[in-house]
Amino acid sequence: MSMAIRRNQLLVIIAAIAVTIVLYFLPQKNQSDTKETENNTEGGYSFNRIITQAKGQLKPEELAPIQKLEEALAKEEGNLLLLDSLGKMWDLALFPVVSAHYFEQIATKLPEEKSWLNAAYRYFDAFKGSNDSILRSMMVNKAIASYQKVLDINPANLNAKTDLGVCYAEGTAEPMKGILLLREVVEKDPKHANAQFNLGVLSVRSGQLDKAIERFEKVLEAQPDKVEARYLLGRTLIQLGQSQKGVEQLKEIQKYTSDPQVLEEVNKLIHQVNNQ
Repeated sequence: MSMAIRRNQLLVIIAAIAVTIVLYFLPQKNQSDTKETENNTEGGYSFNRIITQAKGQLKPEELAPIQKLEEALAKEEGNLLLLDSLGKMWDLALFPVVSAHYFEQIATKLPEEKSWLNAAYRYFDAFKGSNDSILRSMMVNKAIASYQKVLDINPANLNAKTDLGVCYAEGTAEPMKGILLLREVVEKDPKHANAQFNLGVLSVRSGQLDKAIERFEKVLEAQPDKVEARYLLGRTLIQLGQSQKGVEQLKEIQKYTSDPQVLEEVNKLIHQVNNQ
């Protein structure tokens, strides 16, 4: 998710109204004796550096409600309502790299499964969306730690285990650890589409195309409308020389999406195959 993405003006208006409501109903408390350490540095990055860079890409009308919440938080450190509001404001701004920080603070103070999931999902999105190798490494480590907290509370959370597996497989020097976690998920639930999909992607990357096809077919059994899986299935079949089957899968995509970019890519691939 690029920091250059511009947000819809309507979201700014909604956010400003939300901030007013939060500040109006905020209870008055004494300032906490325990300060949050926002200057911790990992791999050359600090939260202050990250948020400064993010703020530099906001419009004044987007930044104003965030600054109001920050001023309130400075007086009410650790206030869960303010932390939640700031996290959601940065969600609206499409900066999970920032919002994750606030939700992690909430989870530290309120260590429940849902709280750690809120932090984990955002760190995961920040990891997947980052092109900076240092920041990407920082975010994947944060995501791993947060997902592990979730699983410590609820080992049966297969969605968390799936994302944890992806983190290890795509973001660390221990890819096999991630693959094993994903395999544990599909052994427990063969219809877990996300785990099957990611195993399929990893199979493609390792050149195990027959296994990839099996994985993508299982995904589509559970979620016929998962366009990414159908597209990759079509491409993989074509790579294996099964062009007709591959084209059939690509044509099926038209039933499940009207996205012009997706359809353009699909039609381009079909055209290439038909003119070989």
